[in-house]
Amino acid sequence: MLLGDRFSSIFRIAARGLEAQRIALGTHTENIANAKTSRTEDGTPYRIKRAVHQVTQEDYTRFSEILNRSTLELRAGRNSRSIDGPSLRRRLHEMDLGPSTEVVETPDERLEYDPSHPHADANGYVHYPDVNVVEEMSRMMSSNRIYEANLSMVEAAKQMAKQTLQI
Repeated sequence: MLLGDRFSSIFRIAARGLEAQRIALGTHTENIANAKTSRTEDGTPYRIKRAVHQVTQEDYTRFSEILNRSTLELRAGRNSRSIDGPSLRRRLHEMDLGPSTEVVETPDERLEYDPSHPHADANGYVHYPDVNVVEEMSRMMSSNRIYEANLSMVEAAKQMAKQTLQI
């Protein structure tokens, strides 16, 4: 295994994490910005968006298969003296590591009585998205910290690569 393959998998994992948290940060900011939006272009109240991070069963199965093959090879005595180390590391580049992120909308809304509002229904209620700004801010802070942790991982990997090349 080349040194670059080891570091590229670290960067791919971090990139997936950065992308996932960037999407989450975007949904939180959009929810806060539209907390008082009673009507969108299609005439309905704004729908709260959530970033859902998930790893598919196929990814788990694929990782498990690679791990089992590597374990069998080690038990059989192959790769025990390889300079590349256990074959699991060589095969991790076959996987697309990290979660996939999807944005889903929730139809949660709250009613506010304001008969003078132009978007009020026949009973005088205005339909607003049920956005809790404090909750969204705390989710945003959490996503931001996870994003920063991924950036720290990238920086640490860059420093390790630099030090490796200096040796």
